[in-house]
Amino acid sequence: MIERFNYKKNVTIDPGKGTLNGQGKGALATCRYGFFPMSYNGCEIIALYNIRYLLGIPEELCNIAKEVYPYGHAFCGVFGTWPFAIGKYLKDNHIPYICDKEYEDFAKTFSSGKYAVITFWNARHPFKGIHTVAIENVPEGVKVYNKTNSATEPVVVESLDGYMDAKRFICGYTVKNSSK
Repeated sequence: MIERFNYKKNVTIDPGKGTLNGQGKGALATCRYGFFPMSYNGCEIIALYNIRYLLGIPEELCNIAKEVYPYGHAFCGVFGTWPFAIGKYLKDNHIPYICDKEYEDFAKTFSSGKYAVITFWNARHPFKGIHTVAIENVPEGVKVYNKTNSATEPVVVESLDGYMDAKRFICGYTVKNSSK
């Protein structure tokens, strides 16, 4: 029920064009997921939006949030979206992927891929919460979309290992290229 209420609000908001970054900035921050604004809990929804955009199969953010919420919300959005709901969304939308739950396996899979969605702990203990981002292999390293609440552009990091480590990693979905 809350997803329908949020959809009615979200459909009137233009979160921006292209990839979405800086979930705590601008109109994007006012979109809703569960009982909260996406500035607080929208990273998984934004990562799914970004991965679809990168694959050349864009979908409106409001539609993704409405679809994922019934099976994916973690306590009405208090904890965002369950990381493994990302796989259900990808499967339901016929987006081929490989899910890795171990960092070393993911690093190997992603090294031969182009795009992925990763979920990780913000710190090495659970009290700081999790974050989910879309990433892209680029010649300069790894481009991270929606790296932080305030980074309104994608950020290139030197390497996956320079951005992530095994102790913080929860899961990763390497997706296959579509039309791009």
